[in-house]
Amino acid sequence: MVAPRFAIALLGCTALLLTGCAGNGGSRDGTADGTGESRPAPRDRDGRSEPGTGDFDKDGYDDFVTVEANRASGGSWAWHVVVVPGSKGGLDAARATRYSDVYSGPLLRGDLDGDGFTDLVATREPTRPGRKTEPGAAYQAVVMFGGMNGLGKPVTVTAKRQFLAMAVADVNGDGALDLIDRGKGAQEKDPSRIPGRIAYGPFGRDGAPARLVEQDWKAAGGGATAGDFEGDGFDDLLFTGSPPYSDDEEPGSDPIPAAAYFRGSSDGPVPAALPEGLDNSTEDGVLTPLAGDADGDGITDLLVGGGGISSPADGLDAGQLTIVYGAAGGPGTGRRNTVYDQETPGIPGDSQGRDMFGAVSGTGDVNDDGHPDLVVNTPGEDKAGRFTLLPGATDGSGPDPSRSTAFDAKTYGQKSISATLPLLDINGDTHADVVAETPDGLLLFPGGKAKFPAKAPKLTGAAKVGMDSRN
Repeated sequence: MVAPRFAIALLGCTALLLTGCAGNGGSRDGTADGTGESRPAPRDRDGRSEPGTGDFDKDGYDDFVTVEANRASGGSWAWHVVVVPGSKGGLDAARATRYSDVYSGPLLRGDLDGDGFTDLVATREPTRPGRKTEPGAAYQAVVMFGGMNGLGKPVTVTAKRQFLAMAVADVNGDGALDLIDRGKGAQEKDPSRIPGRIAYGPFGRDGAPARLVEQDWKAAGGGATAGDFEGDGFDDLLFTGSPPYSDDEEPGSDPIPAAAYFRGSSDGPVPAALPEGLDNSTEDGVLTPLAGDADGDGITDLLVGGGGISSPADGLDAGQLTIVYGAAGGPGTGRRNTVYDQETPGIPGDSQGRDMFGAVSGTGDVNDDGHPDLVVNTPGEDKAGRFTLLPGATDGSGPDPSRSTAFDAKTYGQKSISATLPLLDINGDTHADVVAETPDGLLLFPGGKAKFPAKAPKLTGAAKVGMDSRN
């Protein structure tokens, strides 16, 4: 099955209810386990500046998390969170945990309480599938705090009324991570409109932020992308969504994105001019940009997916990916944007309707050459999907399409395949790996020195980690 579409925010990954992942007896600083064996130090694999945000228990192995969507009785959708710890041998199915309340994304990682362990943020849905929404029910952000024994039980973020955590960022540069609530609605006359808020960190273990500040983002409801796009030590925010329509207006097949950009500062987010190159409309609406350092200059870039070629011959939503490079003057003010699609020389395939090349993409060094590589999903390729690796150019100029390699579902005997983000170092060898979701489970493509994958991909069965097989 394919999950319903929902906006994706920066940093990817999430949490859930009841128990956390069991630890493996490692020391609090992650340098040795109970046998005294040295373990690799945690690393940054998700585009943020703080180290080790892929590793919940600091054992030196990044941990995988996904939201699994499947149909409950009556045809309604139910969401579950699955956590699979990393290990020297790859994904450790024996320690996998499934949280079975109704949770959804975006899945966010970061050290919210400042204890040195990465925490996980998810959204608790207001009602269970097939049941009517109870009066006063609202979406709630929940935090699973990390620790030497893995993730703990979910704790609700303390905030009156609905709180939709769409991004985690340090918007005022104080060293504490903040949660960004997008609010609801964009029109002043909308009676259901709810302004957004910022829950400033650090957070207490009871879910209480240091302070809660109302913030009108002046953008349509949709997704939020966070990152230090200006390299000044403050995280910036980009909101992107399809604008609402008035009663006498018919929405077109190609809605115009409503977007807003905020520059981080010591006083919090400040409205700023929109970056150029946000051509991310598709037939179904707007794709939320992701973020990562695509050229290795230390400044986060915007990875903007979009519909791409639209013609009677090629169809709608063939897909394209635009890299809007971060710069001191703001994203798009430095080097020229780069656009990739399946017509770009060196990239396998050709542009066809509904391929959606570039719908989801991320960065990480999978071949250990010191240059970030780009992984791009094409979910509609041959109705089964593929992901494509664009290695980083050796001159530091960014992705090199001439050395691209595509990884198709059929090659691995799967009906579908999708690379997940962020790229993580699952096996602790200092190389970023790719975990791909398939109907049969999780395929681990290990990174390696000058080679990707370093060895044949390893499948961890869906049932072994508490996932349902999807046909």
